[in-house]
Amino acid sequence: MEIQPQPQIFDVDEQNFEELVLQGSQERVIVVDFWAPWCGPCKTLGPILEDVVTALGPSVALAKINVDENQQLAMAFRVQGIPAVKIVKNGQLAQEFTGALPREQIETILRPLVADAPIPEAQVIDQADDLAATGDFDAAAHQYEQVLEENPTDGPALLGLAKIHLQQGRFETVQELVNLVETDTPEYPQAQALLTQIEFAHQCQQAGGRAACAQRVLGQPDDHEARYLLACCAASEGDYETALQEWLHIVGKKSNGDQAAKDAMVAVFHLLGRDNPLVADYQRKLYQALY
Repeated sequence: MEIQPQPQIFDVDEQNFEELVLQGSQERVIVVDFWAPWCGPCKTLGPILEDVVTALGPSVALAKINVDENQQLAMAFRVQGIPAVKIVKNGQLAQEFTGALPREQIETILRPLVADAPIPEAQVIDQADDLAATGDFDAAAHQYEQVLEENPTDGPALLGLAKIHLQQGRFETVQELVNLVETDTPEYPQAQALLTQIEFAHQCQQAGGRAACAQRVLGQPDDHEARYLLACCAASEGDYETALQEWLHIVGKKSNGDQAAKDAMVAVFHLLGRDNPLVADYQRKLYQALY
């Protein structure tokens, strides 16, 4: 006989309370929602609880109790106002709250009680971003890949992983990841900017590398082609401030290469994102140089 999975959301009354809540809480966390049909805030909280419980997985369940029909249970739990939520674990009251709290606050209350609750995707990506920022690329890549296993077109994960491979010189892999970023996502402009950064790296390699370009600029400060290539080398290594400085120098001279330098700066702005302080600083400087 096939064993039917236990429902994750169900109604409870005085007859089945002991079985479904007290006994059931020995195997999974039971969120008990005391509500009534006439209660406005209950109608707000109910769908939120259902969404949170569903997202946390099978280790948690939602038991709904109509207080009008089950006054003895409401009295036993000392319910003084509704909506009232009692969280039961291992037969004991573990947490409780009253009122229609926001989803984030409910998750904060519940998550520590659910041992194997999945970490939200956005939180995994934030952790991966932090790891990448500190140079722990292997750990960051692992977390991005975990997200992509569940959602192969996740824009932030694709972009984060592509940046790591770019840092490590794996240009073909970067190209493959960037091609998966959907055009209608906020990450698409940054993904396209990564392609430009690959081009920076290729130009740098063809010019003989950063040291060679720096030597050319040192010998001929007005060689704007050499300065442009030096900036490409800096950008390909993640030294964006140096790259922006060199390109801005070209723009300020109003030379023949100033359009390429402007385009390169805009590409780096997209790559870094609007929250990066370098972007605001050099957007202002570029505007001043142009006008």
